[in-house]
Amino acid sequence: MSTLIPYDDIPYPSYAFQQTHPDRLATVAALLGLSPAPVVQCRVLELGCASGGNLIPMAYALPQSSFVGIDLSQRQVADGQAAVSRLGLTNLDLRHGDITQLGDELGTFDYIIAHGVYSWVPPHVRDALLTLCRTHLAPHGVAYISYNTLPGWSTLLPLRDVLRYRTRDAKTAEERLAMAYDLLERFATLAEDPSLPQSHILVACRSFLERQAGRTSLEGKSYTYHDILAEVNDPCLFTQFAAHAAEHGLQYLAEADFHTVLPGNFAQPVAEELAALASDLIEMEQYMDFVRGRMFRRTLLCHAEAPVRRGLRPDRVMSLLSASRAVPVSPKPDMAQGAVEQFRAPNGSTLSTNQAVSKVALGVLAERWPAPVAFGELLDAARARLESDGERERDALALASDLLAGYCYSAGLVELYSHTPPVASSVGERPLASLVVRSQAERDDIVANLRHECVPLDELQQALLPLLDGTRDREALADALAAMVADGRLSLGEAPEGEEGDVRARLERGLEELLAGLAQSALLVSERSHSVHL
Repeated sequence: MSTLIPYDDIPYPSYAFQQTHPDRLATVAALLGLSPAPVVQCRVLELGCASGGNLIPMAYALPQSSFVGIDLSQRQVADGQAAVSRLGLTNLDLRHGDITQLGDELGTFDYIIAHGVYSWVPPHVRDALLTLCRTHLAPHGVAYISYNTLPGWSTLLPLRDVLRYRTRDAKTAEERLAMAYDLLERFATLAEDPSLPQSHILVACRSFLERQAGRTSLEGKSYTYHDILAEVNDPCLFTQFAAHAAEHGLQYLAEADFHTVLPGNFAQPVAEELAALASDLIEMEQYMDFVRGRMFRRTLLCHAEAPVRRGLRPDRVMSLLSASRAVPVSPKPDMAQGAVEQFRAPNGSTLSTNQAVSKVALGVLAERWPAPVAFGELLDAARARLESDGERERDALALASDLLAGYCYSAGLVELYSHTPPVASSVGERPLASLVVRSQAERDDIVANLRHECVPLDELQQALLPLLDGTRDREALADALAAMVADGRLSLGEAPEGEEGDVRARLERGLEELLAGLAQSALLVSERSHSVHL
């Protein structure tokens, strides 16, 4: 990685990135005909691992797999090594190193991750990154590489130019950030004045600060410093990235956000025109980027020789697990065969089906959320509720087709998995959160759940999670929280109208809802997983 980017001065926030999880990579690879390594027993390499915020939750939840992380920032690697030691992880090795200096001693990996590296390093380091993927990736392995893309990122280039010009004489990282934010605020103020002529750069500064308002202070500073002010930040066309990968013996597999690869998700006239213009898959992806104005990609690569089969087949879904929160749009859905019903996910995306087995199966998935369900188990549960004596193979094909359609259409409609994370669908007598979550909650108000998502916590959730070690029942939890309020470590604020009473009673009344919310956020471990000491 480039020595021009001082991550030791301004550390980049080290969090979990759901799209990088080996399960996501394995699922996409399986849908496209490859035979990826089982997630529960695989080798994973992350280049640019920072302090291990992405790898640590993976390593803890997959104890039979091994993980290696490499980063140029000695400070961040040291922080990560301390966290690994606290958690007692023996399957994660975080190393300080330069990816241009790595040799054959690394061995072979089933999954390689490089999030936030490719666009931010010089050309010779990008070459080294792709060479590493070619050399150290298993035959059916998958590499994840994220990067800034054109045409979308071109809208930020003038902003980058003016901020780098303004900060050209800064002597320290903090001085550079202060000068950048000073200019942003000045120009944003000018953009608010309707009496002044507007310009692209004034509006860009205002829009940038508005987007920054949704980030934490550390995230905002890090993004500004390492993306906008970076010495190297080279967005590229997708065709350029694909050609560069091909030069290193790698082929485009898909995107980690799988629903973005299908032109059928555009309006039909747009999809038809794109199909007429594009001569092959790579051109189609490029035209879709132009239409979307795409700024960022999370691309999956595999060996050029890997036998990718791009025809999506429902039978490949039958070896996977699925999860969904989609519920019927109609208050009284008709679950009979042939009656079309529409299901809507929390993100607003919808799936319509007239298959009785699919409609009932979606209900099963909603009940069991956030835990995924194996295809065979889901099929049997749906058929049992229907009391179906029809052909099982026909029902299996109908269900698999609908699940595949939902997965391809939207990330929030149907999720597919290759393994079962130990997620609790309900709250047990003595709730348990993983040691990673408990440890993170003691230090931060953002934790990585069992779906490898970042979950922000309010004050009460952050106080409760470290207590969920599987030894406390409801009464003990309420007692512990009440003690924290009494000694000033926790504030409940004013009681809502009609909820007055002593602190202990308020906590006891709200505890069940609070625990249920943690379960819905995939922060609780299932009871059958307690024995593995998660």
